[in-house]
Amino acid sequence: MTPGNTATIAPEPRRPPAAGGPRHAKPVTRPPWWPTGRRGTTIVAGVVLLLAFAVRAVGLSRSFELWVDEMRYAELGRSVSLGQLPTLSDGPFFLHPPGFFLVEAVTIRLFALSGDSMSLVYELRWLNAFVGAAGIAVLFLVVRAVTTAAMATVVAVIAAFEPFVLRNNSHLMLETLGTTATLVGILVLVGELRRPSPRIARLAVGGLAMGYGVLTKDVFVVATLLPVVVAVWWRSTLSRRQAATVAGGVVLPYAVYLLVLLLNGAIDDWGQAKWSGVLRMIGVEQDTGFNAEGAPSILGRLISQLTQFGSSYVLLLACPVAGALACLSRRRERRLVGLAALFMGLLGVYSAAFGTFEENYGYPVLVLSLPASAVVAAELLERWPAWYPRVAAVASVFLVAVVALGIRAETTTDNGYLQVRDWMAAHLPEDARVAVTNDTGYVAFGRDPRFGLWPSAASMVEHKVTYILTQALPTQQGYGRATHEMLTWLESHAQPLIRVDGPTNGSTILWSVPWADLEAGASLRIGESG
Repeated sequence: MTPGNTATIAPEPRRPPAAGGPRHAKPVTRPPWWPTGRRGTTIVAGVVLLLAFAVRAVGLSRSFELWVDEMRYAELGRSVSLGQLPTLSDGPFFLHPPGFFLVEAVTIRLFALSGDSMSLVYELRWLNAFVGAAGIAVLFLVVRAVTTAAMATVVAVIAAFEPFVLRNNSHLMLETLGTTATLVGILVLVGELRRPSPRIARLAVGGLAMGYGVLTKDVFVVATLLPVVVAVWWRSTLSRRQAATVAGGVVLPYAVYLLVLLLNGAIDDWGQAKWSGVLRMIGVEQDTGFNAEGAPSILGRLISQLTQFGSSYVLLLACPVAGALACLSRRRERRLVGLAALFMGLLGVYSAAFGTFEENYGYPVLVLSLPASAVVAAELLERWPAWYPRVAAVASVFLVAVVALGIRAETTTDNGYLQVRDWMAAHLPEDARVAVTNDTGYVAFGRDPRFGLWPSAASMVEHKVTYILTQALPTQQGYGRATHEMLTWLESHAQPLIRVDGPTNGSTILWSVPWADLEAGASLRIGESG
């Protein structure tokens, strides 16, 4: 082409992408009734919250057996409602920070809750059910922000019915509030990372929400502060200034807590409790959990509960893998979701293998695996849309299985302690004395002087006790204070007054033991360990 001449260059014809190469997925067509826009998304999130709360309300007092930690947490909330530092009968409590106990205290004061430890637990379970349902609504918004409305809806339904999530939300456990606060922080951050210039003030708010999660349980630092710090290094997901802003928000609530302890002269006690907690976490001290001496093996426990929590195991195993894959995304908000899941998942793997892993520790691992898995599915479909039928089929089968397991969990009767307490109130004489055989029973009835931890025939004779409450499954697994020999002896020498069967404790039985048989059993040292 010579100077001064003009020519029109025809564009090259577009070629179809090579088979298996990256392609953009077609936009999902929504039904005509599906709400759109920010307002519509908020409406759907509200529906998710109501659905999740309704599911949890079904079996809150019937389907989830009492747990000893619940009653301790309820008493800690009660102490804070009285204007104290978190305190149990043996003194101030510093193993966990007070974030959940503060929320309990507000609830106790607002609704004038009272009663013994067991009654208070069943009242405060409604709080945890609501917080858990709110967390699922936030989870929906997180997944909606990083993927599609369809994926967010599937994830929300899975979380609403997932049996392990239901179990945690229906007990009075710290992890529910800690995970919900962490999800709120993640939601704020991913919303800002989708913008060309994230707003510093919003990033600080996201950090504060995450910080409240850490104030609920220290372990949440792994899903909050650690991913934020690493995000600076990993493909510049966050700038140094942005990460510093978020990290400042994460640290601030706990710093205020430490200042309060310092002003109250309790910082040394806090340090000792934290050091003990660290030793437990890394496995140096293992008094509780699956790796403790005498506890049932984690493999055996997994196998025995496979029909209850099969879907939960899939999500727990998926967390570190899905997190690692999500970290490879080109979108920085997706990478942040992946980092949170990756580090929480790796902590779960370490705790299960070496540390003090307890069942409730898996809750944040499972929940964070859901948005990371959604990111992986979205990335897969954006590159290879032809995989959509396969992904949809797998998701549908998994969804049906989760809903079926969740419905079964909610409709299964598992409240032996509550039924036995009601029966005793109606039928036992006022002067009856009852032996309990594990820590849950001891705390549940600890305010009543007629009850005591007397698990052997000799201790029953010493305290002139002719009734004893036993739980078969924990005793067989080595938990509690009664021996298997004591249970076998009771079957031959005592009369069962009420028996309640459930998956947690097996058979919960209140026995009446003739005095002559008790004296004979005491002479034979029945029920004495060692």
